Amino acid sequence: MSKHGGISLQGVAKIYGDNVLAVNHVDLEINDGEFMVFVGPSGCGKTTLLRMIAGLEEVTEGSIILAGEDVTRARPQDRDIAMVFQNYALYPHMTVEENLSFGLRLRKVPKEERQRRVLEAAKMLGLEDLLGRRTAAMSGGQRQRVAIGRAVVREPAAFLMDEPLSNLDAKLRVSMRASLSRLHERLAVTTVFVTHDQVEAMTLGQRVVVLRDGSIQQVDTPQNLFTAPANLFVASFIGSPAMNLVEATIDDGKIRFAQFELDPPASRTLPRGSVLLGIRPTDFEHAATADQSRPRIRVTPEIVQEVGAESHVFFRIDAPPVTADAIRAAADAASDAHGILADADRAEFVAQVDSRLPVAVGQELELAVHTEGLHFFDVATGEAIGRAYGEAKTASLVGGQISTSAD
Repeated sequence: MSKHGGISLQGVAKIYGDNVLAVNHVDLEINDGEFMVFVGPSGCGKTTLLRMIAGLEEVTEGSIILAGEDVTRARPQDRDIAMVFQNYALYPHMTVEENLSFGLRLRKVPKEERQRRVLEAAKMLGLEDLLGRRTAAMSGGQRQRVAIGRAVVREPAAFLMDEPLSNLDAKLRVSMRASLSRLHERLAVTTVFVTHDQVEAMTLGQRVVVLRDGSIQQVDTPQNLFTAPANLFVASFIGSPAMNLVEATIDDGKIRFAQFELDPPASRTLPRGSVLLGIRPTDFEHAATADQSRPRIRVTPEIVQEVGAESHVFFRIDAPPVTADAIRAAADAASDAHGILADADRAEFVAQVDSRLPVAVGQELELAVHTEGLHFFDVATGEAIGRAYGEAKTASLVGGQISTSAD
């Protein structure tokens, strides 16, 4: 089942009441058959944008093109889309089969075709043995599969999903993410999925749109968002644990921050002067196993959290924390943001190392630094300088503009 269902958003804006700009003139091309995820903190405009695509929210300015047709002013029922909601929106007095076929009956789809679609969807979603059960007697995970099945039987040009997994427990969310990925692989239908959970975004999306205050910050593959964030907000929002940030100086071929000094990556040209330096926790390595050529820093662990195969090592450095608005906004949205060792004068860092290696609180630890993964940002604007790994070669939309090369 596949239709041509690309979605084009052209200057789409939503303004409420007294000139409150909820969505800021978004330009975005979602390819036919693509799984695109909208992610960002609460109030960033992601659900409003989805609802405008669905026709549930009026577009103030701009155009929405679905499968080559301008649907900006079309009623929801006249758009070839199917929506899955957070709260399932099922009929509890009906059986699974009745819920799945209800919309088809309203559209007067012939009985044989209804039965074919319902059985096909039930088989895909593991609901074959539950067709006769009322949804009121089902678990949350089963109900969400029914809600997804009701969208599948429509055979639409596009699926729109608004936080469909947020009511499920952690284990169910993981299994449902896997189910959704398999379903998309099989159906190849354009899917737009809204979530506030960056892990969900990174595991599901072929591309991910990162939103803040109604504006697109970056559109890219999950890997590029991690390795080549366009700005300070994306860098802080994407990644768990969050990126370590500190003000640094580049001079005489050295990067200096706090009590440390590093050689800059040989592959990148960086300006002299002050920058914001970002180091992913994963770009630290326990010196005991690191290549001898990697530069080292010595730190004193204050907290060590063992998380399965990894240990999260928290330590402070002799430099003040970075307090840019973009970082605060990302931290407010993250459930695991730094802040365990809150200190107004010394920045908190975290390193992610192999848990099999010895790390003791209060005992000096030598860490190797993967300098090819360092990130640099303009102090004034927060924009990335010299993108990491030379990434972002695939087309990415940054700040409303299309960019096809590294900075």
